[in-house]
Amino acid sequence: MSRKLEILETARKLFNESNTQAVTTNHIAKAMGISPGNLHYHYKNREEIIRLLYRKMREEMTLSIEELPKTLKELNVHQKVLIGIQWEYRFFFREILFLFSRDSELQRQYIEDNIAHRSRIKLVMESFVENGELNIQDQNLLEYMVDSILMSWQFYTSYMQTLGKPLNRKSAEEAVQYTTNAMIPFKTKKDS
Repeated sequence: MSRKLEILETARKLFNESNTQAVTTNHIAKAMGISPGNLHYHYKNREEIIRLLYRKMREEMTLSIEELPKTLKELNVHQKVLIGIQWEYRFFFREILFLFSRDSELQRQYIEDNIAHRSRIKLVMESFVENGELNIQDQNLLEYMVDSILMSWQFYTSYMQTLGKPLNRKSAEEAVQYTTNAMIPFKTKKDS
């Protein structure tokens, strides 16, 4: 593993264990046993590291249009992959709004990516209606479902914290169950 990737991996682990406010570039350098100057040779600051971690996460999570789930079973498999990636980058979802307040470039990139992500979710939901797996006749209801899925994925970590519930891999997996259960009233007998 290159030094640059090692820095990113160390930062991700430290951010997950604590938070991005508490973990400075000095903490990252110390955890790696390198000097702060050596770290800054590779990365200008903590925000640059967070932006690169975000891009790495987004690359791991994003499917091309051709790769999008075509059935509810495929969606379930994909969601389990996503929850694993989300868990590996949980600091980001836990601190998303705070991170935006510190880095307008990250916020701009996330909004752009999020709009595209919403479009992909909508395409998936529309394909489930077209192939007869879901029965959603009302376009407004379809939009509501798309937004509910997107919100549950992005903010489930924060939601758990606001209820004082423990945040662990198992509780993070509840986001998958939430989105799956939200579709139950619209499933057709074809999928039952």
